[in-house]
Amino acid sequence: MIIKIKDEINSSLDFNKSATDLFDKINRINESEFIIDFEGVSFISMSFAQAYYASKRRSPKNITEINLSDEVKPIMEMVEKQLMF
Repeated sequence: MIIKIKDEINSSLDFNKSATDLFDKINRINESEFIIDFEGVSFISMSFAQAYYASKRRSPKNITEINLSDEVKPIMEMVEKQLMF
């Protein structure tokens, strides 16, 4: 299942609650594979990225991200690396 995060939340991902709400919704859906499409997202806050990856780690779903822009990708990669340790 593909979720376009711009349509689901916004093109500016500011609030960590938005990330936790997204995963609450994903975890209620009776699918096991999800693709989160970041096309059109122009900004992501550090707190959103941290909440996103923390929620992703707790989720039983298999989640993949696509279309990370040059503005979003470095923040997502940095947070993902931080949470690996």
